[in-house]
Amino acid sequence: MKTRYLLLFLLIIAFDEGTLAQDIIYRTDGTKEEVKILQVGNREIQYKKFDNQDGPVYIINKENTVMITYENGDYDLFSRSNANKEIDDQDLEVNFAKNVFAYHLFDLVFGDFALSYERLLPSGKVGIKVPVAFGFDEYDNWDFNNVFYSGVGLNFYPTGQGKWKYFMGPQLRIGYSRANDWVDYFDNQGNYWYSEEVDSEGIYSKFFIDNGVQFMPLRNFSVSAIGSIGIRYFPEAPYEEDAVRTDGQFAINLCYRF
Repeated sequence: MKTRYLLLFLLIIAFDEGTLAQDIIYRTDGTKEEVKILQVGNREIQYKKFDNQDGPVYIINKENTVMITYENGDYDLFSRSNANKEIDDQDLEVNFAKNVFAYHLFDLVFGDFALSYERLLPSGKVGIKVPVAFGFDEYDNWDFNNVFYSGVGLNFYPTGQGKWKYFMGPQLRIGYSRANDWVDYFDNQGNYWYSEEVDSEGIYSKFFIDNGVQFMPLRNFSVSAIGSIGIRYFPEAPYEEDAVRTDGQFAINLCYRF
């Protein structure tokens, strides 16, 4: 690879003797530009246009650069394979997409069609999430069936964004649900009398603590797995002792980031 770029460089020198009067950037799209190089960093190159050196400073990513030739005859060649890997890993941590639209794939198991929107703050360490879900199973094998819920949650990313990251945070949901259960009745002496199937519905709330792992192979796509544990408050529950109970959930989310 370097040999090919070196031959290209020698051909350029042979056919353009005037090019060594200034620095030149050769881009991966086949174009070149006469410039004054200011700084070559780990991920980017800062320069000014050669014919306007009092003008603004421009920046180009190394991944978009094949070679730089300098006015003194020196040159730098950039390896595409190594540069891309380094840039991809670091670039996802810095230049991450701040809007995350997620489809909650695993919620289908619970009879819900669920989506969420998350806005990441500029630091990449905090996200504000708003879920929305609609239930499509009425009185299935579960004794608690969501009709609709929404809410708000916070995701904390201790080490910011990147390919593999852990996050956690609280989530509050408010929704409307239907429940179905058999209620046993007893007489004053405590003897069993009869059982009756009872339907109930009303507003409920859930409070979860989420723990999850995010995998982001691409800037605009990620997958997350989340385990949640918390409590549910449903005052219309058939049994009074079921009004407040522990609850948990597992989710796999497919995310589009922009």
